[in-house]
Amino acid sequence: MKTKDLPLLTSPLHGGALNQAINKYKNDKNPVPEKQWLDLSTGINPNGWSVPTIPASVYNRLPENDDGLIEAAQAYYQVSDILPVAGSQEAIQLLPEIFQRYGLLSENPRIGIISPCYAEHEFQWQKHQFTIIHLSSDSVDEMIDTLDVLVLINPNNPTGELIDKAVIKQWQVRLADHQAYLIIDEAFMDSTPQKSVLSVPDYEHRIVLRSVGKFFGLAGVRCGFVVATQKILSLLKYHQGPWSVSGPTRWVVTKALRDKAWIDDNKKYLQSASVRLENLLQHYLMHEHPQRLLAGTLLFKTLFLENAECLYEQLEKRGVLVRLLDNKKGLRFGLPASENQWQRLESVLDCI
Repeated sequence: MKTKDLPLLTSPLHGGALNQAINKYKNDKNPVPEKQWLDLSTGINPNGWSVPTIPASVYNRLPENDDGLIEAAQAYYQVSDILPVAGSQEAIQLLPEIFQRYGLLSENPRIGIISPCYAEHEFQWQKHQFTIIHLSSDSVDEMIDTLDVLVLINPNNPTGELIDKAVIKQWQVRLADHQAYLIIDEAFMDSTPQKSVLSVPDYEHRIVLRSVGKFFGLAGVRCGFVVATQKILSLLKYHQGPWSVSGPTRWVVTKALRDKAWIDDNKKYLQSASVRLENLLQHYLMHEHPQRLLAGTLLFKTLFLENAECLYEQLEKRGVLVRLLDNKKGLRFGLPASENQWQRLESVLDCI
């Protein structure tokens, strides 16, 4: 195929494109000053773990696997078989390739995905020509015996749905009966670890993805973890190549996972901030619209409404960036970072 004949490929959109939003309106007659913009589009903890000065030696050496990161992760997640990855995104990209390359699934496999959810899951399976079955949590029982992989985010992004681990365990058993796999993305689970399936020590045909980007607010370091059988972990490690997680990242994440005092305080902070955001959205965006629905996690709230795109543009023009859902039927709001930002959000909502 000639270069000019290559298809135009597109990837899913994500939150966090603040510079793009600022540039979109910089030529307006009265643009919002750059410092006044609020980026509430990602669901990342805006007051994450404070990174101390990193020793120069960490930059001078190649990353080493025996630097304490594995032990810190094992203690934090209370598991034994765990692999660091360059954000859970790396695992999301590698898993379909591994399943396909090593024939881990039956012929003509069907991938069930509880939707809507983080779009990269479907996108990566589609890259490898897998058949995608969109499911709700209520329809899983009906379809599960026909699936080769079931993918779910728990709690879900963007709906906030949290599926009981006892239900998930039943699904895992049924999938394992016909050698199918369960993949659970727990990127938003850190605030409620007692709800995690990791407390059920049965890895067979189960793959759990965790992230330090959300709860710890360390999205930029690009680090996550996979908990699975040694068979799956060894295949992931083989395909991720050497030094997938950088030395400075390993140093930072090791210290963050061991900071129990901060972890406990952060849970309390997120609980109160979540309530405040929910109350604010209910007062300004739902009081006169009882048909609208509000759901989410401690790190974000999603408002479901028919005119979501219109409201999105109204907020954006006033310097508040939120996440417009792919189906255009909802807006996801992250947490403001400071009292000034809370007041700024309230003043903007009051004008809409």
